[in-house]
Amino acid sequence: MKIIAALDGSQHSSATLNFLLSYHWPAGTWIKLVHVLPCERGLMKYVMHAFGKENECDTENVSLILAGVAEELTRQMPNVSVSAEVLAGDPVDSILSFAGTFHPDLMVTGCRKKTAVDTFLLGSVSQKLLEGMSCPVAIVRGDSAPLDADKGSNVLVAIDDSEHSAAAVEWLQWQEWMKQSHIALLSVTEPLHHSAMDGVKAASDNLLTYQTDKMLIESLLDKWGTFLQQGGNAREITRGTVDGIPTETILKGAHNWPANLIIMGAQGRTGIAKFVLGSVSQHISTHADCTVLIVKGMESKYYDFERTKILDSMVLDDIAAEKTKPGPSGVPATNWTGSSGHVPPTGLF
Repeated sequence: MKIIAALDGSQHSSATLNFLLSYHWPAGTWIKLVHVLPCERGLMKYVMHAFGKENECDTENVSLILAGVAEELTRQMPNVSVSAEVLAGDPVDSILSFAGTFHPDLMVTGCRKKTAVDTFLLGSVSQKLLEGMSCPVAIVRGDSAPLDADKGSNVLVAIDDSEHSAAAVEWLQWQEWMKQSHIALLSVTEPLHHSAMDGVKAASDNLLTYQTDKMLIESLLDKWGTFLQQGGNAREITRGTVDGIPTETILKGAHNWPANLIIMGAQGRTGIAKFVLGSVSQHISTHADCTVLIVKGMESKYYDFERTKILDSMVLDDIAAEKTKPGPSGVPATNWTGSSGHVPPTGLF
């Protein structure tokens, strides 16, 4: 496994290092610590010297510091190879260019929570890396403390009826560093809305569509939960569906549990389409309290087959007669299952 960890010397870098120390990475993992200097040598260094900031262009000084960090990480993770790389230029362009030659399996970068105005007007290095990288990207919060790798972490996996979610689950199955984790698969369904203007047939059709979608996602959750259990890369797996607004419900659930990590699949969006349509994964990665890992660059091998098989097995008469099952007290879930019983993880909602 190959990992790029972007460091800029801020508290976000400390959170990135804490993230790396929080998991048992597979033997032979290669972690590359990358720092990008804000300027080139030559004329720019002369200008920086005039302002008393020549150290910001001191490649040798930064290299020594990073080498010390790499040595300490290697001491604490003896089965992992850690080395450093100092680049110069634009942070995003430099890291993306380096990634093109290093071919990482995971990108890790720090980030502070931003408002919508911050993200739109100023942009964000972490968000731009998320858009530009072709591999999964973990965005670590600046206040993320190190975890006990032996106890594992609480991992909330947001699932919807899409190939991207299926690809995220399939990717997760092969991540040995998740073996001690407590995983909750969560699907959020938009609530069924009734209008006084709806006729009887329209209301009936809406209810049928809602129940069909609900049964489909519950069946997919069962499939993905079984899939992860067979992989053996988790201490415990629970799964459930909840009615609500996806972004709000995922953020609330992650905060209340509390989750240490949110995993989501992402469909690539670019330019104006991203701004107009929005992106649940982008919103979550910007506003979550914990680390968010967006799985990119993966294709699902099983989504189309499993989804078709589920739809073929559905009987419309049974769907129309199906009634929503109440969840545990105070939990707006129609179905929760897991090795700990038919309840969601403690505190999730």
